[in-house]
This record gives sequence, structure tokens and C-alpha cells, in this order.
Amino acid sequence: MKILYAFILMPALSSNLPAQERTMPIFVSTQWLADHLNDPDVVVLHVSFSRKDYLVGHIPGSRFLWYSWLAESTPDLNAEMASPEKADTLLEGLGVTNDSRIVLCFTGANITPAARTMIALTYYGLGGSISLLDGGFEAWKNERRPVSTETPVVKRTSLTLKLNPSVIADADWVKDNLNSPNIVVIDARTKNFYDGNGGGVRRQGHIKGAKNIPFNTVVDSTTHLKDVASLKKMFDEAGVTLGSKVVTYCHVGQTASLVYAAAKSLGYEVVLYDGSFEDWNFLGDEYPVVNPSIEKK
Repeated sequence: MKILYAFILMPALSSNLPAQERTMPIFVSTQWLADHLNDPDVVVLHVSFSRKDYLVGHIPGSRFLWYSWLAESTPDLNAEMASPEKADTLLEGLGVTNDSRIVLCFTGANITPAARTMIALTYYGLGGSISLLDGGFEAWKNERRPVSTETPVVKRTSLTLKLNPSVIADADWVKDNLNSPNIVVIDARTKNFYDGNGGGVRRQGHIKGAKNIPFNTVVDSTTHLKDVASLKKMFDEAGVTLGSKVVTYCHVGQTASLVYAAAKSLGYEVVLYDGSFEDWNFLGDEYPVVNPSIEKK
């Protein structure tokens, strides 16, 4: 156990990371990973809701990362950032260092937990060294690449976290910027929730002024990221330009992480509203909600 942690706060809500400092793209291909799988600085984390998903088969050498370790639920909110102390201990146990290049893998179509983990790792100061595996484990298997059922023995490492709060926003920041011409709020939930149909919440609908890019529209049926032209068209239609700052939200901050990743891949400046609609919904009327299903009546 460490006696002293070195957690350095970076300026809040600044640019996440200059492009010239990014060593890893937001998404990497299975071919890239196959070419670099044995590189000593590459760490593959298999993100899942269940250890069983990992035990039945995974990319050789990959390490299991339970989603909820870094996206904790509390009596008040779901998918909240774990404490820096907990994250530090966990990541050191997984063999992560400040020089690691991290690839996040997922099973089936469960890309959003991996995307949320990417944001968490960026929050803990590892931004620029994290990628999502495009297509995930299914793509890897479909290409007949090697699969293992062995759990690797990982040597504990030393890690210094440099917290980067710029990756997330809270309700007050979103509220204060609703009328800013350079801020575009994106609701990543499916259209029925955006339109105020379903959800079982006190106030149905969406944050006033938010545009809708459902999380499942930025990837194709094989969970590969859609092409640049298709993605750019979505964000163009939502009013996003390269001079904009994008704020994504969803129910609890998980699925919006995928839209965050898509926006980052296009070069947009973007933050995640961490509490998302679960948080906004229970605040007062000064945090406005629009319900199109009522307005149409």
C-alpha cells in the first residue's frame, strides 16, 4: 500500500490533450493490435460486466477489468468516477504505468462500458495513451486471431496519476453554458427518450437545447466506428463545428461515452456530463427539460 499519492490537478474544462501529444488514436484496428500485441508497453484491458466473459476467451495477455471498478454506483447516482486512490491501486495491479499504451477491448456489442472506461482513464491523467479496439473481441475472433483462456500473471507497477477534470462537466457548468453559441449539448440516448417517451423518470424529455445523436448510430452492425464522412454529417446536422465544444450526456454517463469517443475521433473538443440525465432530472426547474411528446399534443 502506498503512503503517499501524487495527484496533480490540471485546469478544469480545458482542452483534453493537444493533438501533438496524443500517442494513440481514439480507435485502433485489430491489425494494429496484432502487430503490437507483444510490445512491452502495450496493455490490453478486457472491459466487461462479468469475469465469465473474460474467462471463456480473451485476447492473449489481456487483463480483466470489471466495468464497475472505475464506474461506481452510489445511493445517489450511477457510473460515478472511482476515487483516485482506488484507481491508482487498481491500475498498478493491472500492470499499467505512465508509459503504457492501453487498448480497451469489449465483448459482443458492449462497446459503451469500454468507452466509459476510456473517459475514466483520461480523467485519471492517462489521456493520449488509450484506444478502443475497433470492433472489439468479436472482430478479433472473426478474423481467426489467437484466443486464450489463461489469466496472465502481471507484475505490480508504479503509477503516478495526474487528474484531468477537463474530461467531465457537472450540471452547473452545463446550465451556465446552455445559451453559449460555442457549446453544443448532445443527448446520446435513443430518440424515444430524447422525445420524452419512456424512462420512468420524474421529468421526461431532454436538456433544453440539446441535439440528439443516439449512441448506437455512430457504429455499424459489427460495432466498428462508422466512416468519417458519415460521422461528420451527424455532427454537422447537430450544429457542431470545429470551433464548438461538445458536451455529451445520456442516462448515467455510459452510452454518451461512445458519442464522446466519436467526437474526439473527428477532432472536436468534447466533455462528458458525468451525472447525465439521472442527475439533471432531479434538479430544480432552473435546470430546464423539454418534453416534445407533451408539446406535440
